[in-house]
Amino acid sequence: MIKILTKIIACLQVMLAVLSINSSVLSQGFMESQPYDPIENINRKTHEFNKGVDRYAIRPSSNIYGSYVPKFIRIPISNFRVNLNEPRRFINHIFQRDLGGAGTDLSRFIINSTLGIGGLIDVASMWNIYPKSTGFDETFESFSVPRGAYVELPLFGPNSARGSVGLITDYVLNPAKPITAGIDGIVMLGVEVANVFQRRYEFAPMIDATLYNSADSYLATRNVFLQTKKDFDIEDEDEDVFDPYSED
Repeated sequence: MIKILTKIIACLQVMLAVLSINSSVLSQGFMESQPYDPIENINRKTHEFNKGVDRYAIRPSSNIYGSYVPKFIRIPISNFRVNLNEPRRFINHIFQRDLGGAGTDLSRFIINSTLGIGGLIDVASMWNIYPKSTGFDETFESFSVPRGAYVELPLFGPNSARGSVGLITDYVLNPAKPITAGIDGIVMLGVEVANVFQRRYEFAPMIDATLYNSADSYLATRNVFLQTKKDFDIEDEDEDVFDPYSED
């Protein structure tokens, strides 16, 4: 109980910190409907680094993974990782006062962890109980924390100031940590790497069009990210929203 309260307090402190950081942005007349990219020069350099990593490492590796690893191996690995993210979704939906979403997360986790053999089989989706994607970025948004400046993170790709803090908070306060603590670190690393390759392989046509078939891949990537965030908010139940560098 004490550990849970400590995590909740830490989460609230992060929320206050993000709010104070973004208040200075608002005082300068920032409107979230407009691209706000004050560090574009730095972002472009990071984008070129990310693009190089994709070109020479992630794209060829994902093609090998998708072409030579059978689906009956790839899909269970993907399902296992999705199931481990259900507790994180659950706590975020609780913070967002979305009890329906939290109930879906809990139901999916129980069903897939038991009938789905530890999450390897997505039984819940077979029963039309689909995951509802969310994270602390959306949680901060539900508390009216502004998005802040556009940021391209090394390896993680496009994000916002709020989303970047949300990404860290998702990792620090992930309630699934006690579960994964009993799993060998190399195994979990393999699951994460496999997830990156799987998503890159699935969305290859769209990612390649954005990164390699556009006149300015940086602007194209930024526009995709901003349009995605504009069109899909925390009330949207569509799960598979395209995000070239999504972590989930």
